[in-house]
Parts: sequence; C-alpha cells; structure tokens
Amino acid sequence: MLKKMLSKFFTASPLKLVIVTTSFVLAGSIPGVYLMSLLFSQEYTLFYFEVSIILPLMLTPPIIFAFIKLTMELEYFKKHLEEEIAKNKAQDIILYEQARFVLMGEMLANISHQWKQPLNTISLALFNLKNFEHSKDKEREFLEIMDNNITYLSSTIDDFMSFFDKRSNSEVKILCDVMREINSIIEGRIKSENIEFSVVVNSECEDLEIASSISQVLINLINNATYALQEVKRKKIELVFNIQEQGVEILCCDNGSGVKEEIRAKIFNPYFTTKHKRQGTGIGLYMSKEIINKFFNGEIELLDKSQNTCFKIEIPYSEKCILKGKK
Repeated sequence: MLKKMLSKFFTASPLKLVIVTTSFVLAGSIPGVYLMSLLFSQEYTLFYFEVSIILPLMLTPPIIFAFIKLTMELEYFKKHLEEEIAKNKAQDIILYEQARFVLMGEMLANISHQWKQPLNTISLALFNLKNFEHSKDKEREFLEIMDNNITYLSSTIDDFMSFFDKRSNSEVKILCDVMREINSIIEGRIKSENIEFSVVVNSECEDLEIASSISQVLINLINNATYALQEVKRKKIELVFNIQEQGVEILCCDNGSGVKEEIRAKIFNPYFTTKHKRQGTGIGLYMSKEIINKFFNGEIELLDKSQNTCFKIEIPYSEKCILKGKK
C-alpha cells in the first residue's frame, strides 16, 4: 500500500507535488517549532508561530520546483544517453560486420595464393598418371603426393572456416594453435609477395592460452604490413610475443617506410585509410583497437619510430588470456 502511495505521489503533476509537500512541511513545522521552544526553554510567541508558517511557505515551493526540474533534466539526459549508447552499439556492430566482410575479401585472396601450388601439384601428378607408364611404386608415390596435398587443402579450408565462425572468436586456444591457423591463412600470400615472415616467442608457446579474436587483429596488422611493403625490395615482417609477469606484449613490425607524422593520430579512426578506395575501407585498425580495448581490456599503439612500422599490443591476463601456472 505504501509503495502504491509513493508511486502515485512521484507521478503526480508538479503543482500537486508542491501543494502536498508544502502542506506536510507546514503541518510538521508548527508543532516542531513549538517543541523546539520548549526544549530550549524559550517562550512560544506569535513571532515563532509566524516563522513556522512563513518559512515553509517561502522555501518549500521553490525547493520542490527545483528538485522536480532537476529530476526531469536527469531523466531527459538518461533517456538520451541510453539512446546514444544504443546507437553506438549498433554502429559498432555495423563496423564489426564491415570489417569481417573486408577481411573475407582478403581471405579469399589468401585462399587463392594458398591453393595454387597444391592444385598445380595434384594436376601434375594426375597428368603423369594418365599419360605415362610407371611402376607400381611410382604410381603409389604420385597417389601419396595427391593425398597429402588434398589433406593440406582440407586443413587450410578448416582454418578459414574457423576464422569466420563467430562462435570461435571467444574460444581460448594455445598460442601455438592460434599461430598455426594464422600461418595457414597468410602463408600463400606471404610466399607470393616474397616476404620474410618470422615469429618470436620468449617462452614456450604452449604456456599461453588466448582467445581466437586475437587472430583477426594480427591478420589485419600483417595484411597492412604486406600492403606497406609493396615498394620494398627485401621485405620483412616480424611478430614478437613477450610473455611477461602481468600480461602479454605483442609486437608486429615491418621494414617499410613507416607512418607519416601527419597521419599518426588518425590511423585508428574509423574509415581512415591510406590505401586506394578499392583496397581499403579504413575500419581494420579501428576494429583491431576495439577488440583489444573492449574484448581483451588491453591497449594497442603505434610505436614512435622514424623508420619502419611497429605496432605494440599489451594484453593483461584474464579468462581470455591465460598463462599456465599463474593464478
């Protein structure tokens, strides 16, 4: 009953609230002042009586009106804040999906690079089997070559499918497995571009388990580095994992010409890109930053180097990044 009364009270019109509140204050003020005069052994005069009536009438209405206005403004800001949060969440979802579509296009290019050699090998083996006479041992050798290459194609397509399976993004895997999947995806393009690609881990990669979402970030950084190295003769990309006491530090560096000073502050902005419009949308680094900041609660930054490009990622240990043996 009390809850219903309070609900009706706070949903009443402002004028009604002022009248009711002032009446309550006035009803309590007169006996309150009288009791205070008795408590302090003061004569209860007409002046005290007038004060007990005038002050509530003068002070209560403006205070209540101010309180109502403040409440309404807070409600207004709360509503608009919730709307903005909902808009931002929707925008993040759109950007995330766009980023994955862009990566899908890049992955299809990677699949093309990745499958050319095995398919050529299978085709050559089939040609030899069809057109030339061979011993049984040689035939078995050709069949084994085809079988090995078909198995390789099957495993790479599994890695690509796993990469685009949203359910696997939060799956925690051993760093060795994460790097094997990344290498499976980028290997063809890295070889076709004649890039020296190296991975350095300062500990055993089996010691670290990390959510698969890191793959999207690292593949994006590697793809950007590959694009930046187009005009370089001897191309190098290095991925370094420093497993530390408080978390993991990841460095992705290339020997390109570096990032110009005037655009360094913009590279993580959505839709900012230095690539041709057909080659980039400018959401890869933005989404990488979102994943590191919001999913891993970590940080990503471009290191201040006059030459080359080097991104540093710092991820603290959590349920999404686990160091074996660390509580």
